[in-house]
Amino acid sequence: MDPYVEHSRIQDMPSSGQVYAPDILPRLQSLLAALADIDLSYEKSLEAITNTPTDESRRDEMISALRHTHSEQRAPYVRELLALKERMEAPFD
Repeated sequence: MDPYVEHSRIQDMPSSGQVYAPDILPRLQSLLAALADIDLSYEKSLEAITNTPTDESRRDEMISALRHTHSEQRAPYVRELLALKERMEAPFD
């Protein structure tokens, strides 16, 4: 397919009409990437703990501590995402 034709189709698509501050998209991407990294690290650690040869009560303690740490690590990013969402919903000045 001719790239020009494809480009024209994209241009003809109706936009949502929303305009955001120019810093929102890069910050959103950065926050989501950070959360993905935190979650991946958590999943790897959880798998390692699950496969560790130890008694069940110790494993449960380790998993509980890991979940707590995971939640603490995510919290500031989630708060910032919520603040960003509020900015996105507010009119752009």
